Amino acid sequence: MMRAGGTGESTPDETDQALEFMAAQVTIFAGDDMLGGSVSAVKDKFPEALRIFASMLRAPRFDPSRLEVERARVQEEIRRRWDDPGEIADLNFPRLVYGAASPWARLSSAESVGRIRRDDLAEFHRRYIHPNNAVMGIAGDFDGKAMKKLLEETFRGWTQAKVTPPPIPKVKDDFQAGVYVVARPFSQSHVEIGHLGAGRFDPDKFAIKILNFILGEGGFTSRLVKEVRSTRGLAYSVRGGVGLGTDRGLFEISCSTKTASTVEAIDLIRRILRQMREEGPTEQEVKEAKEASINSFVFSVDGTVNFMGSFLYYDFYNYPPDFLRTYRDNLARVTREQVLQAARKRLDPDRMVILVVGNATSFDRPLQSLGLGEPRPLTLDQEPAALPAAR
Repeated sequence: MMRAGGTGESTPDETDQALEFMAAQVTIFAGDDMLGGSVSAVKDKFPEALRIFASMLRAPRFDPSRLEVERARVQEEIRRRWDDPGEIADLNFPRLVYGAASPWARLSSAESVGRIRRDDLAEFHRRYIHPNNAVMGIAGDFDGKAMKKLLEETFRGWTQAKVTPPPIPKVKDDFQAGVYVVARPFSQSHVEIGHLGAGRFDPDKFAIKILNFILGEGGFTSRLVKEVRSTRGLAYSVRGGVGLGTDRGLFEISCSTKTASTVEAIDLIRRILRQMREEGPTEQEVKEAKEASINSFVFSVDGTVNFMGSFLYYDFYNYPPDFLRTYRDNLARVTREQVLQAARKRLDPDRMVILVVGNATSFDRPLQSLGLGEPRPLTLDQEPAALPAAR
């Protein structure tokens, strides 16, 4: 359970104790382009837990002592993030594709987190946390009329306000392809390969879903896992696909491998991508991918809570009202030719960012042998804006 920040009428400790006494769970989270939260409690304690949750939404205390504890936790995470090759790659790959100044790639620093004050949080709340800028759902064992009355009573007086999201520049497809290296004396390498992906409402999104499953998101049945890990033994883990973002997602393949097989693994991944783009999947691969994707979708919306979560997600992002209802049929209609066309449109093996985190002196052969030009070093002791921006 996430520790509550307290409301205007009670201290953080009092709020925590009240929720713990009720065995209630409250979660608040923030993503790249949305905030969310949930409250869960046994039936007879739910009204009280809901009132606490509503108070946290409407009048958060932003207790200074809790702010300092959270600031210290985040700053410690920032200080330690350069110790793991996978995290180094995950944090820096978007900056190479989107550009270091893009909000989709921006990195916080210990200094920037240190500048956040309570007034900043209060101002953010004043600007964005309003009922007309949110969607809410309730799932469980309750009477509909009684729950509606409880919600009206609990949130009465929460006024609407004009909400103006900050301007976000459109993603530009002008990244600088090539090989980038973060030198680290690790015994293994982490590699990120890819370029820009697609938007949420791309007309090929169902074909892309099947493409991703076949390419790198279908577990041990995917081509990347079968070829790079199982058959050749070149990776501890490998996965990826074409991401669908609010503007443009990322096409991203992630691979962890032994230092001595780094370049061989990159070469093999590139060959698999090229083969998928030129030849496409087999009919059997498409058939199996559709069946598995449809089955996993059914399980993801099984039960009222799971269904509600999915419904709210798609409603928040303004998907068509019948998106969930027609999802399985849309997947079932995907053809091999559509997947092939999606691969040819969305995969570009000749124009990719390849980011390698590891010890280049121990690689199986020089990165120059990939034929993609001289590798460009990235240093991590600089502010985010100091890394190479896309040009």
